Amino acid sequence: MKARKYFFAALLGTLLLPSAHAQLGQPVGPLLQSPLFAEAKTQRSGIITLKSGANVVLTQRGGYLTGATIVTPYTRPQGISDRSDTAVASGSTEQRVGGGLIAAQTAGVITGFGEGLSSPLLQFLRQPDVIAQLPGGVTVDAPPFTIYAQVQGRALVVKLSLSQVAAGQFAATRNLRPAAKPGNDVVLRVYSDFQCPYCQKFERETLTGLLGTLPDDVRVEFHHFPLEQIHPQARPAAEASECAAQQGRFWAYKDALFSDPSWQQGNPNETFLRLAGDLKLDPGKFKDCLALRGGKAAVDAGLVEAQRLGLNATPTVFVGGYRVVNPYDPAELLRLINLARATR
Repeated sequence: MKARKYFFAALLGTLLLPSAHAQLGQPVGPLLQSPLFAEAKTQRSGIITLKSGANVVLTQRGGYLTGATIVTPYTRPQGISDRSDTAVASGSTEQRVGGGLIAAQTAGVITGFGEGLSSPLLQFLRQPDVIAQLPGGVTVDAPPFTIYAQVQGRALVVKLSLSQVAAGQFAATRNLRPAAKPGNDVVLRVYSDFQCPYCQKFERETLTGLLGTLPDDVRVEFHHFPLEQIHPQARPAAEASECAAQQGRFWAYKDALFSDPSWQQGNPNETFLRLAGDLKLDPGKFKDCLALRGGKAAVDAGLVEAQRLGLNATPTVFVGGYRVVNPYDPAELLRLINLARATR
């Protein structure tokens, strides 16, 4: 039976902040020192038996935790009807959830999101349609994680991994800040909208400061994703930036658009032309490009890419194939950069 796929974002809601212990995607050492692993017994095979009775196998690369498999005893939850996702109050808590409680709590600690993940995961595992699918396995998209759950005999197996987009899914772009030492680059991809206030916040408060601390093998790419329905001037700005790109000045023009938002009022072309003049672009070529919409094809391609990747908000940021949960947090960005460098 093919594993059924669920999308978990709505159920997760707003996740709690990561706990003080190691999160999936961070160095594995702190997790092993956490209370979860107190009195744990490790077999030669790598299976770790926790005090709770759960068996855990940690997947590591370069000293970073990249995944985990949790195995707990399982019996079908008691008191759950086919028409309700609520268990009646009969038997112990663990009987009513059929082994999912320990698995969900363990998953919360390993990911670092604690109750922010374990509570909705437990609720999910109690749903009648999910219970019916568990023998064949269910896959859950819960960004930034992928969760796989399956009942195997009398055991519930829960596998955690960081979600990744395959490199081949990303489109190439010439709009980039090259790595100081190009080669086997780690790529930081920013999907952005020039009229989006959150994108402006990311550019001004996060990216500007981050650029000075990036390792010399990190390449930063800008990908167009104008949300035209709510930001009517976003596409004209994106097309203007592509006209600047035709003269080799995309990055400087991009910075100017975010620094001077006056183009969002009135006739934007006047400001676009002024910014081009400030950057010493050829005014005739730039004006002709605007008039002929010479940047349209590149912006269209960006929208196609964003749709293919299933993006729905800006800014959306990836480090390698890992989607960044909080793009405004430089520490998270650098952590994912270190993870991508260790696992490439």
